[in-house]
Amino acid sequence: MMAWWKRFGRRAATLLLTVLMLLGTAAGEGADKTVINRINAPDVSADFAFAEDADLLEIIFPQILDCDAAFLRCGGETMLIDCATSGQAQRILNMFKQLGITHVDKIVNTHPHADHIGGFAELIKEITVDELWLCFPAEETVHCANAMKAAERAGVAVRTFGDGDTLTLGTATMQVWMLDKPEYTRLNDRSAQIMLTFGQRKILFSADLEQKGQNGLIEKVGAEMLKADVLKYPHHGLQALTPEYRAAVSPELAIVTCNQRETDGKKYIRRTALDTVWTVPGFVHLMTDGEMWVCDRIVSDVKY
Repeated sequence: MMAWWKRFGRRAATLLLTVLMLLGTAAGEGADKTVINRINAPDVSADFAFAEDADLLEIIFPQILDCDAAFLRCGGETMLIDCATSGQAQRILNMFKQLGITHVDKIVNTHPHADHIGGFAELIKEITVDELWLCFPAEETVHCANAMKAAERAGVAVRTFGDGDTLTLGTATMQVWMLDKPEYTRLNDRSAQIMLTFGQRKILFSADLEQKGQNGLIEKVGAEMLKADVLKYPHHGLQALTPEYRAAVSPELAIVTCNQRETDGKKYIRRTALDTVWTVPGFVHLMTDGEMWVCDRIVSDVKY
């Protein structure tokens, strides 16, 4: 007998996987949640507060769209994962000014497209940075070469990292995965995937991983390695997640680095009831003590 997925095609298989995923989500509604989303459900667990002496990981996404940047703080150390475009670097700087941030220990770049590294030269005009971490050579793109030149002029040390490496931020660890097979010709699919672990909690920074890369990552590391409470939604919410990737990550919350304009990703988010927040307007603010996440929004002093 012909296998069912061959008889009915991938579209039917995808639909069935999506239905099964939604049924699983519904069945688990009574399970313990690890994310308190005060943006979408402000009255849920309104009285929850972290212990005064808790060691916290803090993540803040600036008010950006169609580019990536996330500021992290843990154990007295700071990091910026990606730094937006040159045109939106000022949005990061405005957030830093509002929050009193004048120094970042490390800027980590997931891949050298303009919307992830183009803002570096603008940022270091206004703040001090110790290290720029790159996972591609300077010749990969002109944007990477320009960032390295800017780092050299400013005295910022350039470090390298790659597939299989582990970065640290305070007591948080960050596992790096990269797809390096020749079949992954698009830079987006080769972008660094960063799984941050703090205590029992995890967030996956997926950079611009596209659908081919999503399933390729499952093949590379195994679905069980991708489970995360929070997902930085790939590629600014432009595409749907593959059913296999969604099931593997099983996020309680997704962060989309864009506004809520209608995209294939937005339609998918609505259709599959994925709890999601967007980085416009205001700053998306995440904190965890290693047991629970709290997500809220900081009102920006500057409106765009």
